[in-house]
Amino acid sequence: MPYTEFEQSLNETFFSATPGFVEIKEKDALLQCEGLDQAYIKEMFKSGVRMDAGREEAGAVCYFPIVQEMKVVSVLLLRPKQGEKEGFARDIQYLKLLSELACQWVAEKLERETWQKMFGEIHLETRKLIQSITEPFCLVDQDGLIQEMNEHMASLFRKRRTTLMGEKIMQYITKEKWESIKSRNEKDEMVVQVPGNQGEAYFATIQPVKSKQGIVSYMILLKSKKTEKPEQAGRRLYHFEDILGVSEILKQTIQSAKRVSKSDVTIMLRGESGTGKEMFAQAIHHESDRKDQPFVALNCAAIPENLLESELFGYEKGAFTGAEKEKTGRFELANHGTLFLDEIGDMSLYLQAKILRVLQEKTLERIGSNKSRKIDVRIITATHRNLEELIRKGEFREDLYYRISVIPIYIPPLRARKEDLSVLIEHFTRKYSKDLNKHPKRLAAETLDRLMQYDWPGNIRELQNVVRHFVELEIGDTVTLESLPSSLQTGSKSLPPSVKKSARTNHCQTRLDKRQVLELLERNGRSTEGKKKTAADLGISLATLYRYLEPLPKCYIP
Repeated sequence: MPYTEFEQSLNETFFSATPGFVEIKEKDALLQCEGLDQAYIKEMFKSGVRMDAGREEAGAVCYFPIVQEMKVVSVLLLRPKQGEKEGFARDIQYLKLLSELACQWVAEKLERETWQKMFGEIHLETRKLIQSITEPFCLVDQDGLIQEMNEHMASLFRKRRTTLMGEKIMQYITKEKWESIKSRNEKDEMVVQVPGNQGEAYFATIQPVKSKQGIVSYMILLKSKKTEKPEQAGRRLYHFEDILGVSEILKQTIQSAKRVSKSDVTIMLRGESGTGKEMFAQAIHHESDRKDQPFVALNCAAIPENLLESELFGYEKGAFTGAEKEKTGRFELANHGTLFLDEIGDMSLYLQAKILRVLQEKTLERIGSNKSRKIDVRIITATHRNLEELIRKGEFREDLYYRISVIPIYIPPLRARKEDLSVLIEHFTRKYSKDLNKHPKRLAAETLDRLMQYDWPGNIRELQNVVRHFVELEIGDTVTLESLPSSLQTGSKSLPPSVKKSARTNHCQTRLDKRQVLELLERNGRSTEGKKKTAADLGISLATLYRYLEPLPKCYIP
């Protein structure tokens, strides 16, 4: 090991103003030097101890061992400069102290160089290993600094790997996502979005790297690109800002939904068909901490009973005739995200029992498999049916009801928030005019008045259809009564005759309407003034409201 640089540095700094100078030599070089005490040198390398007794006379050479890993690796020789023997003898104690410090300095330098060489070799091997990983990979320390990265990851960030080293990872992923990564104490799976690559999302494995002091860094491995599920393809999930309306009852409903969005509590959305229950479910998901995870929806009433089980739980290959390959169920598709079960009141008791078990144990088994799979899913359900009545009839499990309705949220019908009609009509008119490449139309006063008087039994879904109807058919710039559907041209304020007949014969629907009335009473208060406001919200008289309450069980009467 060459010591020339060490000698030069010591003589130029430590010993420049002294009568002495130093040399550093290894054992073989020392044993070849004339005028040195060879026996003493051999003993020093053997024992590692400096014994200078009797060697401090003027002009003598002083020997100082340089120790590394408890072994003498070389010796520092302290000599007098030419013509400085007297000064050397005079300052010998100071020079010895200086030499001992010089030996420590050299030993530390040697140790650092050894570690740097070793680290360099390890780093080179680590780099080779990292570059051999076919998936995008990076190593990030606790402060968010990129320590290492392979070329695959650098290409996603659209920069050179050397440029990215030492940069903050938060320049390439969101602060919220980095905080989510830092919250992991064990290996976990999550979705990571890469803004530098058109915002593409990837399924990632996060592995904390631990030492005795705790987590020192995080390995991030992007496994596969996240593709939209069939339920989400071609559509954008709604936010609370997309729910249009100015009525107080709608604002209160939105505030209630926002308050419970952040928690993982199960939510039941109640309300008539067409009120926008799935829109609320999507908005709750978007407001939650699971917003970067999947949102999966399933309408339980739209799928035949014999297919619903496989849709929910999936199946293994060969589980039944026709099962030529395995299928992932909706629960698994929604893992770490939100599963929205619409019209859950139409589900059979058999499937209700299986759903309850999943909610309780947070595991499921595919059809044809005895292997339990862990899942972490937030459940939001919705129904237009009176579940309490179904429970009394034995058609809905009471234990499941209490599991899924921890937080019930009532979505008001359109007739209870007539103030929102003009906002919604304008929005849908602009939307469908743009979709159909037509100029936006304005509504004649009598047309708008007719729409405001109507009770909208089909709620927002019916309103959308009506607006599309007159945007398609109206030739002029003003929408007249003749452009409305025939059921709205008669001036009827309430349901069309066929719907009225259906409502009279549908006991469950009547029960549901009355429960909605009670929920409005809870909002407006149970005083006479509160009941008047509830009647006004529903577009009925106070006497009609009292008639609605008469058939209810006493426990329901406010």
